[in-house]
Amino acid sequence: MKEPVSIGQCRIEDLDPIQDLGRLVSYLRSNLVTHLDCALKSKELTSAQYIVVVLLARGKVTTLAELCEHMVYDRGAMSRLLSRLEDKGLVAKQQSIEDRRSTILCLTEKGKQLYPEILPTVNDIYREALAGFSEDEKNQLASLLFRAIHNLKA
Repeated sequence: MKEPVSIGQCRIEDLDPIQDLGRLVSYLRSNLVTHLDCALKSKELTSAQYIVVVLLARGKVTTLAELCEHMVYDRGAMSRLLSRLEDKGLVAKQQSIEDRRSTILCLTEKGKQLYPEILPTVNDIYREALAGFSEDEKNQLASLLFRAIHNLKA
C-alpha cells in the first residue's frame, strides 16, 4: 500500500481512485472555497454567502429548510449565515401569506443588484479550475460527480 502523499504534491500515479476519492473532492472544494473567498472579498461576501444569493436570485429556494437541503447545512449554521446576509442588507425575510408559521426568504434590491456583479468573478474561477478541459471532459466530469452524489443518496 502506498503512503499517503499530499494531494497538492502527488502525481496521478500516486492516487488510488477508491482510497483517495474523499481527499480529491475535499482538496478541490477547499481550493475552490479559498479562491472564491479571496475573489469575493471586495464584495464583502464569502463563498457560502454567494451560494445563498445565487439560489435566491434564481428562485431555486424560498425557505431556510430548502437552503439547508441544497447546501447540506444544518438549520443553526444556515440561520447564522442568513443573519449575516440580512445584516449586510442582501436578504430579507417575509411572513408567508399561505402559512403564517413559515418565513419566505428573498433578496433585497441590494442583493438583486449584487447577483449579476458577482457571477463573472465566480465563473472565472470555475473556468480556471477547468482550464485545459475539453467541453466533453467538462460534461463528463459533471456527469461523473452527479452520479457519485446520487449513488450515495439512499
